[in-house]
Amino acid sequence: MKDFGNTSITAMAVIVAEHLKQQNIEVVLVGGLAVEIYTENLYLTKDIDLVNTNYQKPRLLSQSMAELGFRKQGRVYINETTDITIEFPPGPLAVGHNLIKDTTVAHVSHGSIPILYAKDVIKDRLAAFMHWQDKQSLIQALAIVLKHALNIAAFREFCEQEGSVYTYQLFERLYHCALDEGIHTMEQLEALLTQIMLNEI
Repeated sequence: MKDFGNTSITAMAVIVAEHLKQQNIEVVLVGGLAVEIYTENLYLTKDIDLVNTNYQKPRLLSQSMAELGFRKQGRVYINETTDITIEFPPGPLAVGHNLIKDTTVAHVSHGSIPILYAKDVIKDRLAAFMHWQDKQSLIQALAIVLKHALNIAAFREFCEQEGSVYTYQLFERLYHCALDEGIHTMEQLEALLTQIMLNEI
């Protein structure tokens, strides 16, 4: 078994994606590692989430992962030489109620990884906040917007479609406060969100 103990999470994602591609299994990176890549390591994770976009059989997926030394434990694949876990959320590839047809490729130091566009990672994080009240997801969405100087208003329609005008209003308020105060780190953004939500009580 290959030892992945010194393999970074982005390198691992490249290795897995390229290996699966050789088996005709197409995947797209979503979730926390997508956030880590787009925030340039402001947010760190130990989980790799890949959606199989050409719907290969679970058995083929398990066989292919076994070739890399990964075995399935519950919902995730684990390897005894690393604490990085890999999960394959069920398709289709979607953000909120919207199916995703277009993706891109992240070029990292170890190779390339198919990935959601930044705008769709943001929408995915916003949806997690709306539906599960996951405050970390809202912070992650804001961190990507700030890092890439994106237009906050571009996400109003998505929030309205998902049924939460409040989420957009809070997101917009956080954005402007972060700009005014020169806030950029995840810790500062978390503290800002906590303060704003306490003021709403």
